[in-house]
Amino acid sequence: MQFGEVMKDVTYRKRESVYAIVWDENKNIAVMIQNGKAFLPGGGIETGEDHEVCLKRECIEETGFTFQMEQFVGHAKQYFQTSQGEHLMNDGYFYTGSFGKDTNEPLDQDHELVWMNVDQAEKLLFHSSHVWALRKGLGLD
Repeated sequence: MQFGEVMKDVTYRKRESVYAIVWDENKNIAVMIQNGKAFLPGGGIETGEDHEVCLKRECIEETGFTFQMEQFVGHAKQYFQTSQGEHLMNDGYFYTGSFGKDTNEPLDQDHELVWMNVDQAEKLLFHSSHVWALRKGLGLD
């Protein structure tokens, strides 16, 4: 899948990333709020990481929780411009899973974990690829 507008004569930096779709017993979705924007937990894949290692690291950094990967949901490319003006193609892979025990305080102090219902998450998620993956992961599409 592809999301966002691809502008002519613009070079996009590719960023490989992986994201978690996690919900609780009430079907509330785990959403990360950073600088007023909402994202699924996850982020950029570092050198030498596979998807599972990256998601486990990202979840501990952002939420303080361990992560258990369950099922691959899909792959989507999101084209956008950052607030700093950089053009990015976020090459994202999405997985369902669950949080484990609370391990510590989140390492990323600028991230806030918020649990919200699907309608709220769909309205607030910054990337349309995250909305698509959330709906697919929950079996809504």
